[in-house]
Amino acid sequence: MRKYFVLVGVLLLTAGLALAQDFPKVETSPAFMYIRTPINFGQGQNLSFNCAGGGGTLAYNVTSALGIAADMGGCKYFGESLPEEVSSKISGSAFTYLFGPRFTYRSKSAFQPFGEINFGGARIALTANNCSGDCSVSKNAFAMTVGGGFQIKMSKKISLRPVQAEYLYTRFGNENGLNLGNQNSFRLKSGIVINWGGGSK
Repeated sequence: MRKYFVLVGVLLLTAGLALAQDFPKVETSPAFMYIRTPINFGQGQNLSFNCAGGGGTLAYNVTSALGIAADMGGCKYFGESLPEEVSSKISGSAFTYLFGPRFTYRSKSAFQPFGEINFGGARIALTANNCSGDCSVSKNAFAMTVGGGFQIKMSKKISLRPVQAEYLYTRFGNENGLNLGNQNSFRLKSGIVINWGGGSK
């Protein structure tokens, strides 16, 4: 009888470990990225910078619910969202590098919502067009994001991530000739997720 209980205990432990590993250990997610940053020029001119590009996330899942993610992405400014006399004279790009925890709700459903908070930095590079001499300036600053989204599991290896929407805060300040202050931006990402390891079905 004692051997029977030991055997049942071992089977239950094995089943529990198998269930606990029913999630990918590593997720990589290449994605399209769009950032919209409102800018106040005074005199009622509330316009914006638009920046589009791509990036990716590498996440290690400690448990089914908790993961640690590294998020990086770059974009280029575009459009006529600034006054014409400004937008025609400058071009530029931005790069973000962020790290933090991610919380994912996983169930038998293919729908998997998640939320996360990230901290790190951002770098902008601006160039004045049609000028002579040193016409470029760049700066690094503190950055953070808060937001989330959802992914849809298509197979053991691939999931779709249609929407990841976040509040992006950057603090470039008013130094080195850049009178930017603090920025409250909207960031949107969309892409796929490639799953590695674990017992994901």
